[in-house]
Amino acid sequence: MNTSNNNYASSPATTPESSIDEEKFLVPYQISSKFKKKWFRLANTPFGILAVSFLQVIVHIFSTQNIQKSLRFEPDKKIELWRFFTYMLVHDDWYHLMLNVVIQCIFAVLLEKRQGHLRVLILYFLGGFTGVLGAACVHPDLVIGASAGVYALLISNVSDIILNYTTVNYKIYRATSIGILVLFDIIYNIVHVYLKKQPLISWEAHFVGGVAGLLLGLTIYKGSDKYQATANRTLFWISVIAYAVIVICCVILTLQIQKCTPPLHYKYVYFC
Repeated sequence: MNTSNNNYASSPATTPESSIDEEKFLVPYQISSKFKKKWFRLANTPFGILAVSFLQVIVHIFSTQNIQKSLRFEPDKKIELWRFFTYMLVHDDWYHLMLNVVIQCIFAVLLEKRQGHLRVLILYFLGGFTGVLGAACVHPDLVIGASAGVYALLISNVSDIILNYTTVNYKIYRATSIGILVLFDIIYNIVHVYLKKQPLISWEAHFVGGVAGLLLGLTIYKGSDKYQATANRTLFWISVIAYAVIVICCVILTLQIQKCTPPLHYKYVYFC
């Protein structure tokens, strides 16, 4: 079997004098490397959430009790603003830590690939901030754990689907996996409360973090479909206003609670 100058293999049915029109129906013997799919691409690695997860593991291993006390959220120390974010670094045990780390890394892979590392990190921490702010309105107690940020990441997948509905792949699978995880968490929380186990789960942080993730996703994430530009712009402004209203109401309510109640004596540590 001979090969022509155009990188096509000549079969017995053709001769070296065959025309280009005849040869283009034959199979090329060499495929350019740029068309080969790589099983791993460095650009798809969720460096943002991986860095946060690594820091959470380091804090869990090496932090002392005093360090954890300075990082966790305490309602009567709202002036120490870092606590609204650093509480996400502290976890109750290895099961609590690894559950949050695994889920946030799984969902960050696709989100950071599509939306970028910075957008996903901003959403993650703002979701954690809003979640603990909402929890302080219902149960003003100690809070640790990153589940508010994890829920923000989880539900922000819905925002990504909405903003890119005609172009995003695997919509049904992504929506189904989100629904299953949320349903499982609701059942787990109900059983946990029914059995009166401690530490208690801050379902308020989960819920408010999820709502924040939806609104922040519609605000921060980008849409790639030009035919949805008008609808996406409308969703952007609705989400900005709704998120601002939620944060302002939570701030006013927590300040009012602090003003009208005596000094708090903590009974529980709520983890999320």
